[in-house]
Amino acid sequence: MRQFEVYVENKVGKLAEVCEVVARSNVNIRAVATEAKDGKGVIKLITEDEDLTREVLTEARMDFKEFEIVPARVRDKPGELARVARALANIGVDIQSVFLLGKDRGTTEFAFKVSDLEKAREILR
Repeated sequence: MRQFEVYVENKVGKLAEVCEVVARSNVNIRAVATEAKDGKGVIKLITEDEDLTREVLTEARMDFKEFEIVPARVRDKPGELARVARALANIGVDIQSVFLLGKDRGTTEFAFKVSDLEKAREILR
């Protein structure tokens, strides 16, 4: 699973612009997050077609990077994200971003961008 980070100016319409580029290729966005600071913006995307996402962002000449992320499914109850975050912290893994991907039948699915994929996979499988 991959996370795309698209770097933009923090201006009105930039989220729409990025989403339109992806949508024109009929790629579904599974999760999105944004942040802005000092006139710069980052649009973080998880899509259902990573290859096509990479292709359309490149063709649109958008400034982006992509990162492998680790999915995790936990019970949908209070404290589960805290438990996972603590387990990763205890083995020295930094959580750089986290997405809630969805909830289904008593479980919650997250995706983590972390400093050490292998260590994280040991905890999150």
